[in-house]
Amino acid sequence: MQDTFPYPPMPQGVDERVIAPSPAFKREVVKVAGAIAFFMVVYVALMAAAMALAVLCGFGGYALVTLKPSFITFMLGLGLAGLGVMVIYFLLKFIFKRSKTDRSGMIEVQEADQPELFAFIRKITQETQTPFPKRIYLSPDVNASVFYDSSFWSMLLPVKKNLVIGLGLVNCVNVTEFKAILAHEFGHFSQRSMKLGSYVYHVNQAIHNMLYDNQGYGKALEKWANISGYFALFAGLTARIVQAIQWVLKKAYVVVNKPYMSLSRQMEFHADSVSAYVTGSVPLVTSLRRIEAAGLCYSRLFNHYNAWFSENLKADNMYPQHRELMHRFSSDFNIPMAHGLLQVNAETFAMFNQSRLVIKDQWASHPSTDDREAHLLSLNIPTVLVHDSAWVLFRNGEQVQQHMTQKVYENAEFAEAPQDLTLAQFSEKLTAEISGRSFDKAYKGYYDNRVITAFDLQEASSEAALLPSRPFEELFADVNCKLPEKVSRMEDDLQTVQQIVQGAHDIKSFDFDGEKYSVKEAATVQQQLEKELQEAQEQLAFHDKEYFKLFYQKAREQGAEYALVQAYQALFDATAAAEAATSLYHQIFDTLNFIFNNDMTLEGAQTVMKELETREEPIRLRLQQLLQEETYTSCLTAGEKSKLEKIAHQRRVYLTEYGFDNTSVGELTEALHLFVQTVWERCFQLKKQMLDLQVTLLQSQKEVLLTEAEA
Repeated sequence: MQDTFPYPPMPQGVDERVIAPSPAFKREVVKVAGAIAFFMVVYVALMAAAMALAVLCGFGGYALVTLKPSFITFMLGLGLAGLGVMVIYFLLKFIFKRSKTDRSGMIEVQEADQPELFAFIRKITQETQTPFPKRIYLSPDVNASVFYDSSFWSMLLPVKKNLVIGLGLVNCVNVTEFKAILAHEFGHFSQRSMKLGSYVYHVNQAIHNMLYDNQGYGKALEKWANISGYFALFAGLTARIVQAIQWVLKKAYVVVNKPYMSLSRQMEFHADSVSAYVTGSVPLVTSLRRIEAAGLCYSRLFNHYNAWFSENLKADNMYPQHRELMHRFSSDFNIPMAHGLLQVNAETFAMFNQSRLVIKDQWASHPSTDDREAHLLSLNIPTVLVHDSAWVLFRNGEQVQQHMTQKVYENAEFAEAPQDLTLAQFSEKLTAEISGRSFDKAYKGYYDNRVITAFDLQEASSEAALLPSRPFEELFADVNCKLPEKVSRMEDDLQTVQQIVQGAHDIKSFDFDGEKYSVKEAATVQQQLEKELQEAQEQLAFHDKEYFKLFYQKAREQGAEYALVQAYQALFDATAAAEAATSLYHQIFDTLNFIFNNDMTLEGAQTVMKELETREEPIRLRLQQLLQEETYTSCLTAGEKSKLEKIAHQRRVYLTEYGFDNTSVGELTEALHLFVQTVWERCFQLKKQMLDLQVTLLQSQKEVLLTEAEA
């Protein structure tokens, strides 16, 4: 029977050695097997010691009771025996631990509802020689994965896997890319080569559960301690012994986990090879690149609706709106579209990430996309592309999208019945918001996301009056407009290098400007970056002042110089006030964190609280002033204004003789966060007004010149 859906054919004549385990894969398996053997030796030694302790505790408890029978000796003997049992239980509990994946955000799909999708997946499993999934789920994300509920016995018994298909992923790939992605997921569990790799995964999970998932064990100890004060003594001793065991096991776990991360990267390369073997080299490369961009757009979609939650707005269907954001992404960054999909490549993200630092993360479980692309292209396996959207494999695709959208909002609690935004309404609202949050494109992003350096306006005005006029296009050349972005990258790189100097990164070397440096040489790189950053910041400050002079000259020609100076002064004043408020905000939170993270007497807490009240007072006074200004209150909702007025006009007691008033502390922290947010919002609005004024001056001058030319 002929398929009723498009299916990209498997490349012919490809050497099967492509999917054989690579030498690097085999080496990593040997390393991990050795590390696990080491861990098991440590574990067996600890178990032997625990059993010996249990025997001694049991014998000691029995001897104590028989030596002097009484209620007290009976309880002490029972507690001593319990100590030995609880230590052994800690070392054995991972055997009974079952890890279950949360399915609450997923929708299980049945073959009767989606026969084409199931048939498509069945053909992939046949080509990859992988068992068909036990269950197939849909999720809202830009992702696909295979999961299973694991336990200790998963290491010994075969476990059927479940497949999760993210509809955000379906939204951004064609049929061939969809096949490549699913083949990659099945490639992780290929029966040909991944048995040992899968076994290592199970062992690693079991070790992790034993070391870090101890909530149930802690509750068991607590219940035992609550039975009697006698038992509480031994429960405390047990906790100390368990902490010592954990310390040893965690040290041994590092020995296992570090080579396991390296093996995981090789497993990704192997799964990529399986994908290329059944689909070709190119589809997984193109989909990996596009998934990054689609993921950014998906996050942006959620950010918009989170911001609109208080307006009781929700999406009627997320996925057309997700595609709308991808089209805007294409337009904003000049990225071509073909067959309705973004044509993203390595150069696309290179323009976003221009860091001069390269740090290879030895703890990363996945190789970089660049490394995966190089590996896939080196296989050079031809591809037959089917450009149809992956949605063609779904029956009633729009209904599926709407069902998932409803699932996303399932637990959302709106203040009142929400309004569903259609694609047209979403696009209209988004356009209006972007317009309100953006500066004129003539500035080429020069003023975006940064503080304009303050300078002496009177001095700059006097200088502008004596200087010859310079063309706008000359001053706002691309090289000048990219300077803020350059400064931002330097600041990020400097912060990372400072972390390396402080030992925050577990590395031996790193690359900077294409050259390799040891960690010991990081201080030299830090000094170089600090010098370059200072020079770039001085250059940026110079340009900020020069641009003011340019617009001052144009304002003077039109009799608007006073308005321009006032606009700049208002912005400088608001920015200085916002920076001062932010500093106070951090001081208050440092004080609160110090109190809550340290054991303090009531008297000590009262002393620190007096310091808190002293630091709070300037904020209260500043709030009282701001709440009288329309330019500030216009940035607030009625609810936000009410919260700020409460803090501004009502003195509160945060510490009583009974401890902290959590309600008052919570209201304070919420109001402080809102205060800082809104003072910076006020700066943004003043900045936008000032920049709009400058554009108006520029346009007015062009109109005057045009009129004079026509005359």
